Amino acid sequence: MMLSDAEGIILRVSENYEKNFGFAHNSIVGKSAFDLEADGTFSPCITAEVIRQQKKITTTQTINHSHKNVMTVGIPLFDNNGTLKYAVCFNTVSMEQINTIHRNYQHLQDSLAHFSEEIAELRTRATSTHLIFKSRSMERLWTLMQNTANTKANILITGETGVGKSAVAKAIHAMSNRADGPFIEVNCAVLHENLIESELFGYEKGAFTGASASGKIGKIELANHGTLFLDEIGELPSHIQSKLLQLIQEKTIERLSGTKKIELDFRLIVATNRNLEEEVQRGLFRSDLFYRLNVIRIHIPPLRQRVEDIFPLAHQFLARFCGEYGKDLNFSPRFLAFLEQYDWPGNVRQLENLIERMVITVQDPIIDVTALPVEYIGEAVPPAALLAQSGTLAERMDAYEGQIIRDSYQRCGTTVAVAKELGISQATAARKIAKYVSKA
Repeated sequence: MMLSDAEGIILRVSENYEKNFGFAHNSIVGKSAFDLEADGTFSPCITAEVIRQQKKITTTQTINHSHKNVMTVGIPLFDNNGTLKYAVCFNTVSMEQINTIHRNYQHLQDSLAHFSEEIAELRTRATSTHLIFKSRSMERLWTLMQNTANTKANILITGETGVGKSAVAKAIHAMSNRADGPFIEVNCAVLHENLIESELFGYEKGAFTGASASGKIGKIELANHGTLFLDEIGELPSHIQSKLLQLIQEKTIERLSGTKKIELDFRLIVATNRNLEEEVQRGLFRSDLFYRLNVIRIHIPPLRQRVEDIFPLAHQFLARFCGEYGKDLNFSPRFLAFLEQYDWPGNVRQLENLIERMVITVQDPIIDVTALPVEYIGEAVPPAALLAQSGTLAERMDAYEGQIIRDSYQRCGTTVAVAKELGISQATAARKIAKYVSKA
């Protein structure tokens, strides 16, 4: 703060003012603001401007001998007769500070936009689907799903048994503009060859011995205005493949023993764990049908190739089954290490089944590798780096925690990502990274 009289003579300068701008104590007290303006000490001199204009002024001012640009507020003070008595100036923040604030603000705005997009995507994923993942391969798959959800193109989902082909199909339906319509799922592998045609296409009354007297609507017709998901499409017999090809081309069906063509509007998604290209080469699957189905290919990697997804999936299953069975359990570090190492030949389905089994059978509050079923025992030994062979319980637990933090930080690279993966606060993640990673 700097105070002057109506003539511009400086009466008082605060200690902070002198300190921040490099003036000796009382070095400018008693001097004229107009003289300080003339000799270039201030450019412009706000005190002089306030006296000239007799109004409040807010602008930047350069204090030349210290080369600082500052935001200054100058205020005139009048007596009861309206005569100017004093001018007081407050130098608030330097332009360097303002620029820093602006950069920080812009950074926060950019971060906010990024986090808003991420939150919107997570909200979409959480509300419309049950898919949980962190791996980049699944992130790319998610983007493809989003980009194709509202198209009419046929989708072929491939992947090993248990990777979640049905879950992906349901997620596409839930994200699409057909979400309010039916989602009809048919597992072609479990339908008897003699019944599969009537199950898919329906039949009129009296179509065959044992048929319902009133006839029956087929699965395909039930999917009208929604999504038809044919799982294990490679199991379809050849004569049904021909009818399915005709259905795709014409979007009409005839029920068994029927003569009326029924127009339908549905989205077709199919899935298989077979290599359909090889099936085509061997003459087991129609090439023209394959090309009709393979408009958009979504391949789901096996769980062993997306290790980052194991922990989130395991925690999701744990929360669900603890809720279902009325338990409150957690995983030990050794058990989490086992989950990450195991090969998961049955993929997500196997992981889900194991977690449910552990929730049911484990009596202790902590699920550890010692409670694993016998078929997993061969895989139940965590790496030597994780298992401290000596020391107190606290020391061994500290070693387990350190390995988990280092592994997570190596995968994720940031405190925010580590916190999100491990379900802890960013401050806790940063503290534990500083504790453990520096030791690695």
